[in-house]
Amino acid sequence: MSGPAIRAEHVSKTYILRREARRTLKEVVLRQYAPAELVEALNEVSFDVQRGEAFGVVGSNGSGKSTLLKLIAGTAKPTSGTLDVSGRVSALLELGAGFHPDFTGRENAYLNGSLLGLSRKRMDAAMPAVEAFADIDRFFDAPVKTYSSGMYARLGFAVAVHLDPDLLLVDEVLAVGDEYFQHKCFAKIADFRREGRTIVLVSHDLGAVARLCERAMWLDAGRVASLGTVRDVVNAYQRTVGEREQRERAARGEAGARWGSKEIEIAHARIVGGDGRERAVLESGEPATIEIAYRNPAGVSDAVFGVYVYRDDGLGVYGTNTLIDGCEVPVRSEGVARFVTDALDLLPGAYDVDVGIIDPQDRYYDYLQKGLRVRVIGRSREVGTARLRHRWEFGSLIR
Repeated sequence: MSGPAIRAEHVSKTYILRREARRTLKEVVLRQYAPAELVEALNEVSFDVQRGEAFGVVGSNGSGKSTLLKLIAGTAKPTSGTLDVSGRVSALLELGAGFHPDFTGRENAYLNGSLLGLSRKRMDAAMPAVEAFADIDRFFDAPVKTYSSGMYARLGFAVAVHLDPDLLLVDEVLAVGDEYFQHKCFAKIADFRREGRTIVLVSHDLGAVARLCERAMWLDAGRVASLGTVRDVVNAYQRTVGEREQRERAARGEAGARWGSKEIEIAHARIVGGDGRERAVLESGEPATIEIAYRNPAGVSDAVFGVYVYRDDGLGVYGTNTLIDGCEVPVRSEGVARFVTDALDLLPGAYDVDVGIIDPQDRYYDYLQKGLRVRVIGRSREVGTARLRHRWEFGSLIR
């Protein structure tokens, strides 16, 4: 087969929401019904996905990502535009979608295979691999209505990837699996890439999208906001979301939890870039400073200033304070403490920062949890949370 695996040209999808279930008595008597509400889930979306490509779709909730996958899978039709999909499609779109609750896992696997046009002989050959990958033991022959959400995810993914698809569609459903199962899934997706199969991945895990995909598309309110290399798209998305979050937090006067005696008090805190301007988005590797403005009218002389950086999922990245670093804190009625780094060695992602003032015995003067938030962007293909300064060396084997 030639041509792209997926080609979408000016695809739009509009849903009609009616108010029948909420009609008032006046509407019923007078037969004057409120007009149906039109919801535009997708608007003039155009893109293509080449055969053998891993393509990511990112965006906030309600942006149209899942609707797009349903159109590609064929479970919904576009309102307008054209969408061409080539090859056998296997989709993992919603938890338990396509499973009959009274059928066992094995029976549902056979049912899904038959719907994709696979013979009984091919399904018999694939079934041991499906059962082994799902790894749900005796529940494989139990009705799926008895399954936990994690078991649904295991069965759904095992069925989807072992039915010999040309095109695999994966939605956020993987998020319900445990860490071990997620590693298995991503390893299988990597195998698919090596085999030259086509993958469309929808995920809020931007690191996973960047790691697995070559190109990506960002949907915003049903429209294409960005389309191109995965790094360009993820960076554009991170930058816009970070700046939007900063505006919304400022408008709400929002801050994280705060506690302490306030004998010495944080007036405000901010993150600035190398240009000295306050930033919500930083480039990985560029200079950055965390500024903590404070008031000390009582002349507290044993203040310890500290910062703690952690990823937005709660994973701790780095924390230190002036006592650990052997930095002397001057006694002033007010001032600014600055945590300065010449190169911010965080890898792309979203991070929260705690800022605080304590005494040497860890008594809290003022502590602001999640007081700052920053999104880090970059083009590096490194993975993880932070960059380790390093070098590679080669030499002869010592015997």
